[in-house]
Amino acid sequence: MVTIKHIREIRPRLDDEFNPGVFVPRTPAIAEAYRWGKELHAGQLRLSGEPYFETHCAWVAAFVDKLVANEAWTIAALLHDSVEDQGESLERIKQHFPGRLGEEIAFIVDGVTKISAPRDGRSREMETLRKIAQYRDPGVFLVKLADKSHNLLTLHHMPAHKRQQKATEAIRAYGKLAGILNCYRWRRWIEDLAFPFAEPETYTSVKAMIDTDPRLDLNFINPMMEQLGAIMEKSGLHGSIEIIVNGYWQSWQKLRRMARARKTSMNSFRDVNDIISFRMVIEEEDEAACYQLLPRVNRFLGPYLDQNRFDDYIACPQNGYRALQITAWLPDLGAVEVAIATRDMEGENHWGVVYAIQKGKDISHYRPVEILTPTGGARFLPEGSTVLDAVASIQQEFLLDKISAVKVNGALVRLSDRVNSGDVVEVITDGTRQPPNEEWLAYANNSTARLLRSVLVTEALKKSAEKGRQLIKPILINQGILSLEDVQVLDPVRFDILLENLAASSLEDLYASVGSGAIRELDFADALINAGITQQNLNWTTISITGSKNANRPGVLARIAHLVSQAGGNILRSINDTQPDGSFYIRLVIKNLTSTKREALRLAFLNADIEIVSLEVA
Repeated sequence: MVTIKHIREIRPRLDDEFNPGVFVPRTPAIAEAYRWGKELHAGQLRLSGEPYFETHCAWVAAFVDKLVANEAWTIAALLHDSVEDQGESLERIKQHFPGRLGEEIAFIVDGVTKISAPRDGRSREMETLRKIAQYRDPGVFLVKLADKSHNLLTLHHMPAHKRQQKATEAIRAYGKLAGILNCYRWRRWIEDLAFPFAEPETYTSVKAMIDTDPRLDLNFINPMMEQLGAIMEKSGLHGSIEIIVNGYWQSWQKLRRMARARKTSMNSFRDVNDIISFRMVIEEEDEAACYQLLPRVNRFLGPYLDQNRFDDYIACPQNGYRALQITAWLPDLGAVEVAIATRDMEGENHWGVVYAIQKGKDISHYRPVEILTPTGGARFLPEGSTVLDAVASIQQEFLLDKISAVKVNGALVRLSDRVNSGDVVEVITDGTRQPPNEEWLAYANNSTARLLRSVLVTEALKKSAEKGRQLIKPILINQGILSLEDVQVLDPVRFDILLENLAASSLEDLYASVGSGAIRELDFADALINAGITQQNLNWTTISITGSKNANRPGVLARIAHLVSQAGGNILRSINDTQPDGSFYIRLVIKNLTSTKREALRLAFLNADIEIVSLEVA
């Protein structure tokens, strides 16, 4: 039997999932902790004016208890602010709850308690994050996540500047913590609660674009679910067809990553495949059943199947996430993801370490390494991560080609060195940079390796493009051209014909294709002629001049233009730039110069009262 979980509302309120309701103690020890905590916090109010303990501490405890029902963790959640806010001691907590229970409660309370007197002038928040990092304990992480989650619900009571700071911290630190613990639902909730306060204008724009996306139309979703359900029925499998609608923040971040990789533009989410993800959840706990269903789904999607976007996260789990993911490009809609997983896989895909605890599974792989940046940002990495992984986590692929050196806790380190929880990682970008190379893949985790491969491809293309520029330069000079950019601007029709003749998508693609040998120099020369980009048709002379710092003074451009005019030339285009050392560069595209006038102009520049470092005439 296959159940179709039809959708009536795209983004239903998450009250049932994230509202634990009235706190009810399950055990005598929890009841005593509630009584004692209420006594300790008596008279303390929140910014909203509500009683602090009954509204905040009780909510955190109720939520943690609902998730994992661990007595020690629930009590620690009730008392998590008792040391920091009320001056209670860890020893008194141990005395109040003798034995192993008290030890575990005190351990978690200590882990989430902020440091009141930071060392070395560091901020209180940063030192607290370092402290949390040292514990690497799921109890500490979950209590802290619940604490921060409830604080987000009352952001509107804070001053504006504080709201933005706390919201940004929630996304960058605690959203990532929920992510590394594979708690997708929790991460989405945190990030989308914080997004409107962290970046209000961006949130409004992103929300408007996503909410009107045709892929979120119920008239598309429900029939699609029916068709997928029929496929599962024919396969003889039991299960359900469900959907996941991705969060606004996660969708925005994925769009940015894809745009940086030149896989899409920033003005449309059509290429973001998991705006909606159709989930084919198989009841049988059998990985083979997932692979049995895969070819049937592929045949159903047929010509719309995106052959370049298939992920097997069952064979190679990603941070605890397991599923087969297929992408289709549907006309008038965009990219759509279909995922196949077993019920057990999907449970952990949604709630990660929480689901694993509930099912009594091994949670040893949910012990993330937390590293910090000098400005107090926090990033979470898998066990065994290296300095290179830490750099990649800080600014994604932006930093991987800009590394001069890296310091950990103030000392220079190698990219292959391991990082430990609490390490402060500083990326130095000044000076000579280390070019990314394939050897780095040997000490990159899976996430970093994906980013690095993208960077290596980009770097290879840059090198090929530069080589291509040099190879075609003599060919262009024969036609009076020093830069194809001038043809692109001044004669776009001929330029487009050139790209079409060479099957190049852009000028940079053309350069890279010549540099890699995909386009031969002879073919390029022939294509120029066929496109009409010749000296005879254009009648151009191109001149590039580099002038010294001393020559870069008021009137120099007018002097250069005067010399061109005297030679009888007409300037079609002028590109000029001042270099960091004060020197200047100018490139002129000039029309109506005979070979005699061209030579006369060259001599005029050499004999002019302008200190010229280099002169090139084509």
